[in-house]
Amino acid sequence: MDISTLFTQAARKWPQALAIKDLRSARELTFAELDQALDDFAAGLTKLGVGAGERVALLADTSLDYLLADYGCMAHGRVRVPLDPSLASGELLAQINDAGARLLLFGKGHAHVAAALVEQGVVCLPLDAVSVRGIPLRVARARTELASLNYTGGTTGAPKAVMHTHASLRAVLQNIIMARAALPGDVLLNVRPLWPIAAVALLAHVLSGGQLVLAERFEASTFVGQLQQHRAAFSSLVPTQLLRVLREPRLAYPDLSALKSIDIGAAAIAPSVLDDACELFGPRLSVLYGMTEAPWTCYLSAAQMGQLRRDGESAEGLVGRPVFAAGLRIDRPDDQGMGEIMLAGPQLMAGYWQQPELTAQVLEEGWLRSGDLGRIRADGYLQVMGRSKEIIRSGGKSIQPGEVIECLLNHPQVADAHVFGQADLEWGERVCAAVVLKPGTVPSSEQLQSHCQQVLSRFKVPRHVYFVETLPRSHYGKIQLNRLLEQLG
Repeated sequence: MDISTLFTQAARKWPQALAIKDLRSARELTFAELDQALDDFAAGLTKLGVGAGERVALLADTSLDYLLADYGCMAHGRVRVPLDPSLASGELLAQINDAGARLLLFGKGHAHVAAALVEQGVVCLPLDAVSVRGIPLRVARARTELASLNYTGGTTGAPKAVMHTHASLRAVLQNIIMARAALPGDVLLNVRPLWPIAAVALLAHVLSGGQLVLAERFEASTFVGQLQQHRAAFSSLVPTQLLRVLREPRLAYPDLSALKSIDIGAAAIAPSVLDDACELFGPRLSVLYGMTEAPWTCYLSAAQMGQLRRDGESAEGLVGRPVFAAGLRIDRPDDQGMGEIMLAGPQLMAGYWQQPELTAQVLEEGWLRSGDLGRIRADGYLQVMGRSKEIIRSGGKSIQPGEVIECLLNHPQVADAHVFGQADLEWGERVCAAVVLKPGTVPSSEQLQSHCQQVLSRFKVPRHVYFVETLPRSHYGKIQLNRLLEQLG
């Protein structure tokens, strides 16, 4: 059964029930209207000459039009290529060219970026200018057909796209449905960006008969009020957002009686933050573990979190057990049972787009090397202890150190540089740089940050710059981070 069939089934089960409500535009769609809107979008693509299997890049903030394009691509055999709106136009162009996207569809607020891309030869159209009334022929997609390309942080500055097929996305949907156990009519309040894998997680809720409420963006000051107003059963936050909610003045007695679970993912939760969150929301916090290459692989439900707290156990680093058909093991565990986390299951990516060598480095006989370190407890819960990869995760975003290092080295007064993440209560990690200056130069940290801002997206710019005389390296030429951190004190 492919994704297109799932939309049709939902429309037949709950034709007049509300499927999606967009708070920004005040637009609403029933399940029957959603199914028709996806047909109209696909008819528009066909009229534009964009056929099955071709890549369609999407650049927009959270909106109903974005979801219609995202789901319309999957339902009708086109390949969705969601892009991060915070990237600079040059970074977007590199990803569009790498994907071989036939066109870029952009949302309101991104016309200036689209105009710059048009000058580079990219075909760009507004999201709301595609759909035409029509009933395109729905052809069953093969399980192995490509459905999605998701660009993610990697070990180099070059574009790296995760390939998901119709089969792997179907497995992701099944994992989410099994883990969350939403009921028809349950409301999910979304305050997260849609461009990563989040749109797929929302799709699982819709296909369960749930109602999706789209907030334009996350606002810490209004989040609890929105949960109460819309009687939300589910929502999702990254730890940075959760911390900001906790810092806001609280409603005296918020009515959260409809709330079942707030999923927390993308970074570790500090124990103090978890304690404060449970005080505000009660036993309604859940933790998910996965990555773009293996979404929704483990899940610690709100009920399991509540039981751990009642038993007086720390939930630090715990991300639950494997979901449904997902597999989990620890590679080369030490005497404490800690080693690299290996993941398996039908939800795994097919590989990296046009990068077979990189794919072979992380996929081994059906197992994915996560780059994370952890152990499996006696009760089967996975405890994530840290990461063996150097990718920095700040505010839910992945940052490639190599890209930032390259930018710093292009400064005329920089002789050597290294970039790394340091723990940060609010952001999970903050980007830091250690810089060796050329003799006779004295640039300030602000000057180097300003230089980076001219080239990189804002979230990639180092928040702190350390000046050092030398960088400690091994005889292989690799930075010895432990020695560097000791050197920095």
